[in-house]
Amino acid sequence: MVQGAGGAGEQASRGPGDKALSDLVASRDTGGRDPDSRVTKLVLLGLALAWSLFQLWYASPLPFIFNFAILNDTEARSIHLAFAIFLAFAAYPTLKSSPRHKVPVQDWAVALIAAFCAAYQFLFYESLSQRIGLPTTFDLIVSGVGMLCLLEATRRALGPPLMIVAIVFLAYIFFGSTDFVPDVIQWKGASFGKAMWHLWLQTEGVFGVPLGVSTSFVFLFVLFGSLLDKAGAGNYFIQVAFAFLGHMRGGPAKAAVVSSGMTGLISGSSIANVVTTGTFTIPLMKKVGFSSEKAGAVEVASSVNGQLMPPVMGAAAFLMVEYVGIPYFEVIKHAFLPAVISYIALLYIVHLEALKQDLRGLPRRHEPKPLMWMLISLGLTVASIAIVAGGIYWLFQLAGLLAQNSALFWGALIVAAIELGLYFGVRGAVPESSRWRVLSTGGIVLCNLVIGAFGIYGLVSLVADLFGPMAPYVTALLVIGLYVGLIWYSTRFPPLKLESEQDAYTLPDPGPTVKAGLYFLPPVGVLVWALMVERLSPGLSAFWATAFMILILLTQRPLRAFFSHSGRYMREIKSGVVELLDGMIAGARNMIGIGVATAAAGIIVGAVTLTGIGQVMTEFVEFVSGGSVILMLLFTAVLSLILGMGLPTTANYIVVATLMAPVVVNLGSEVGLVVELIAVHLFVFYFGIMADVTPPVGLASFAAAAVSGGDPIRTGFTAFFYSLRTVLLPFIFIFNGQLLLIGVTGPFEFALVVFAALAGMLTFAAATQGFFVARSRIWETALLLLVAFTFLRPGYFMDQIQPPTQSVPPTQIMETAGDAPANTSLRLVVEGLSIEGDEVRKTVLLPLGEAEGKTGEERLESSGLIVEMEDGDVVVDRVAFASRAEKLGLEFGYKVVALEVPTDQPPKELFYIPALLLLGAVYWLQRGRGRRHAARTADQAAQ
Repeated sequence: MVQGAGGAGEQASRGPGDKALSDLVASRDTGGRDPDSRVTKLVLLGLALAWSLFQLWYASPLPFIFNFAILNDTEARSIHLAFAIFLAFAAYPTLKSSPRHKVPVQDWAVALIAAFCAAYQFLFYESLSQRIGLPTTFDLIVSGVGMLCLLEATRRALGPPLMIVAIVFLAYIFFGSTDFVPDVIQWKGASFGKAMWHLWLQTEGVFGVPLGVSTSFVFLFVLFGSLLDKAGAGNYFIQVAFAFLGHMRGGPAKAAVVSSGMTGLISGSSIANVVTTGTFTIPLMKKVGFSSEKAGAVEVASSVNGQLMPPVMGAAAFLMVEYVGIPYFEVIKHAFLPAVISYIALLYIVHLEALKQDLRGLPRRHEPKPLMWMLISLGLTVASIAIVAGGIYWLFQLAGLLAQNSALFWGALIVAAIELGLYFGVRGAVPESSRWRVLSTGGIVLCNLVIGAFGIYGLVSLVADLFGPMAPYVTALLVIGLYVGLIWYSTRFPPLKLESEQDAYTLPDPGPTVKAGLYFLPPVGVLVWALMVERLSPGLSAFWATAFMILILLTQRPLRAFFSHSGRYMREIKSGVVELLDGMIAGARNMIGIGVATAAAGIIVGAVTLTGIGQVMTEFVEFVSGGSVILMLLFTAVLSLILGMGLPTTANYIVVATLMAPVVVNLGSEVGLVVELIAVHLFVFYFGIMADVTPPVGLASFAAAAVSGGDPIRTGFTAFFYSLRTVLLPFIFIFNGQLLLIGVTGPFEFALVVFAALAGMLTFAAATQGFFVARSRIWETALLLLVAFTFLRPGYFMDQIQPPTQSVPPTQIMETAGDAPANTSLRLVVEGLSIEGDEVRKTVLLPLGEAEGKTGEERLESSGLIVEMEDGDVVVDRVAFASRAEKLGLEFGYKVVALEVPTDQPPKELFYIPALLLLGAVYWLQRGRGRRHAARTADQAAQ
């Protein structure tokens, strides 16, 4: 279990199986060696600490301030891999039977050789840049040895799967022209020199985009999560989830879902997530009646889903920025709704399981205040802090007659009025136990969050207006002041320490539990603010959040001692320094596997760009699917699942994005299925992640079974059954982009999309569980599936009545682009000869961006497309490098043969009405049947 909040840092006493669990996580994430030699241990810890310090220096503004040690991307990637590969050989044993208490001499030697080969581009950057494409013999020796070392490091740190895949692609580079390779995938082959230059001595292969993202972004986020966990935030999240949800039906399972989701935000490993939260949640789920397999499956489903949750998404979010070519904020916006509704649906599945088995929750230690009153009190406290300062600013703005700001100010007042209406109206009108009272509580808390957001935005704006260039420093002081105030407030409550096994079956009190760790929220708020509001780069945002976490680790213990008058300041300062060092070392050791994985995945990326095998994958799936869109998506999903087996999240996404995403884009465009690129990448990412759940290589399922004592295969299949809602979502948002908030404009449309998505997913969960209000009959399950499909894909039925688009002459392209609304896309049908000489016909969606003050030609050019008229034809004249048009596969010389514009189709949301009526009919039938069954049971009990 993780360290306690309140500056605990103590480890819980573990059960007899905990050493095996620690070894499992170490063997996958941090390395299985624990040397006896003090010198060896210090060397390994010192290198890990040095790696963290290097990454902090590289991400910070300090190199530019002091004009010292300024590194370009290639040099930084080289150093990053040198640290990762050295620690991989030093921390991971050669074989399972190899000794773990020492590092053999041969491993030290190989680690040094591998680190030299990895650092070669840093050490000889100038000379390499002067002989581009002309490697020397020594260059080739270093590249070949480095490649072998990387493959071995991959095997040690990640197991055989990724290494085998990389070897297959290497073999294809060298032997792709031999007779034993099928004709359909043969290519001319490459010399050793050409391959090594491409893969090792430049930035197309090992040192390409994946390793660059690991260097620039991923390390800082992993380090931030590690420091947050060392401070005690992981245990805080678990305790809060149990305090609020543990008393409900199947409460420990619901708490497991929420706590795994929260820890998933800061964790880059689904296996570590399972073990961290599962050692606490799985025994409690079994205590209230869940079987070993179901308890493990709930933990697996919720932990793996944590890799889909923004803002980190197991580090895949930052890779999507590079692969899709859209800002980080857009990636988060598109990924948010599917992840959230998937988690809500999992909570509902757990609730249905509890209803089916009549499971109860855990008892509370003390009878708490009414839940609604506590949540309202907490929300009002948080909101009022922001409103007092922020309201002053809005009043100034209102006096200045600034329409936009006054609208926001009045919006905050309206939300506050709604909150008061819910509070006094519902509180006085319905009983304490009513579900409407519970729902109104959620509405009140949401209102508090909105008001608080308005107030915080107003406060920051006020500081910016008053202090000008000094505003960032003033804001930083205010945030630090808020942190100190929350530390002082937390000392009024007992610190959250890890419970003993017996006490763990009694729930903590919600109020003191929440208040004891509120000071963990400011650094998370800093990260979100920097990413979402200030729009800083992910690396710089993570740096400032990590710097704040360093401050917290150094000061939380001394400040608590000061405010509680307990003395022992030097002891607490020393403990804080130790926890900081532990966190930085743990963050680096957690990155060993990710660093090696992104480098090894670069071999696959480089092989694809060198050989063109991606086109072969497209042709293979096209041949197997026979042109069927659904079959094409199914085969792509299965291949993504297979390719993702045994891989960590980051490498998983790189592999499926490189090999399978182009398949969906190319084949879809040929058959008229036009999909936004982000939807395609999320599609393959979701199925790649499912490999952690699915037998026979469901590593998260094996970890959960080790905790629960259940059968790993049955745990895996049960977890996959619980994850069917996650399997369904990618197929839905491929056809319904609104689930990714694509094309959603205005608050009313957003609210409608959220309602339909939630209703559809919850109905689908009820259908797959065979239980809604009572156990479903077969025909009721069929109706529920129809209702779910209607909510999630209403356009299907409307398209049967009236097509959504109609063709117009391509010569109207300028007028059509100029008249299109802002931030919409132009649907083009193009054909021509590709660079390879193949005839191509495809349909693409070209984003047009802003509309105000721009002509059609300017809007096309903003997406990288320039066309000209030739003899009545519209021909692509130029495609800008790295533009959206290039990413869509448009090339010079293509002809635009058709424009497809939207028709005046009736609103597809009209089909929500019959769906609601059908759902109401099933509810009414099952409710009546449930009441009759309850009455018969009561009569039998009375007799």
